[in-house]
Amino acid sequence: MRTTSRSRPPNRRAMILAAAVDAFAHRGYHGTSMADIAAAVGISAPALYRHFRNKQQLLGQCLLVGLDDTLARIAAASRADSRGSAVPFELVRVALELRGLPRLWQLEFRNLAPDDRSAVLVRVIRLTGHLRRWIHGSRPELSGPDVELLSWCVLSVAMSPSYHRAELPPPMTAHVLDAAVAAVVSTRLPRSASSGLVRPVRSDTGNIELDRALRSERMLAEAARLFSTRGYAAVGIEDIGAAVGVSGPALYYHFSSKADLLDQIVRRQDEWLRLMLARAVAEGRSAEESMRSLMRSFARFGVDEPDLLAITVSEARHLPGDAVQRYRRVRRDGIAQWGRLLQAARPEVPLPVARVLVRAAATVVIDAVRNPRLCRRGDFADVLVAVGEHIQSAPIGQRGMAK
Repeated sequence: MRTTSRSRPPNRRAMILAAAVDAFAHRGYHGTSMADIAAAVGISAPALYRHFRNKQQLLGQCLLVGLDDTLARIAAASRADSRGSAVPFELVRVALELRGLPRLWQLEFRNLAPDDRSAVLVRVIRLTGHLRRWIHGSRPELSGPDVELLSWCVLSVAMSPSYHRAELPPPMTAHVLDAAVAAVVSTRLPRSASSGLVRPVRSDTGNIELDRALRSERMLAEAARLFSTRGYAAVGIEDIGAAVGVSGPALYYHFSSKADLLDQIVRRQDEWLRLMLARAVAEGRSAEESMRSLMRSFARFGVDEPDLLAITVSEARHLPGDAVQRYRRVRRDGIAQWGRLLQAARPEVPLPVARVLVRAAATVVIDAVRNPRLCRRGDFADVLVAVGEHIQSAPIGQRGMAK
């Protein structure tokens, strides 16, 4: 009897990439194995290695192929519309279709091989280049740095849904994001006489007793910096101890584990968010004033504590299960309260739409404070406030008002 071998699907490589994007985006690079991805595709691990030699190469291909596809669609939109207005329209829809890709780029870029990291940066710069040409054509009076800043803000708005569950049907979400993008580009940017953002420089000398008293705070600050730049999984207790000037085991006098350190850092961010919301509501004489106060506080917090803000986006998934659930609840409640505040200022806006706008404004801040191309501006916080306020005041129109 003749036996027929199972034919290999012609799109198996694409199936592997799609499964890998989903796995890396939800479980993280270090939390995903090649066996996990092979199982998701329905093949053996050796069969997976016939396509990709290791997990790092697979991560690189996920981003490079996804960005190449995105660039092809954006370039086609640019050719189809000489004014360039089709570019942001298409970007929003690509980002909604490929929700895992933006998240993967933001969270796992540091785990790429050096050559892939450079190749991804080249593609992202090309992507923002399309946006820069459109923005320059729309607002020729803007300087080059202003155009670049707004291009990155537009990219953040388009990618913002990748960090949360969809609350609206995709067409309605796209309509709201289109309005937010238009608001970004029409923002009147403030001017500052300062040419650079001056950050405080910590001195290694000082009162020894004070240093001992604040050692746990220094440990938290250094752990936040290391987790933000390298990733939680790549940082050891010894790394944190060396950054503070103590032996690794000395940290156990203050914290029970590395996970406890991360938990305390995330709790700090939770406390700041609650404080910002409470102060905005208590001190504002109107909903509009409270909204402005909250946006200023959030932008200032991001500029002052970029590592703390970044960790809650990129590293919270490494918390123990109950802590992860607590953080997600706090974040969800914070966005809901911020959305209700926006709805109080704009009663015509349904709450799900308000939350989309709030998340877009918050994502602009979260992304911008981690972008070295932007954060040297002397008016950085003021610019983020202006952009965030304009996003939240974006006119939605009737299509976005359906509940």
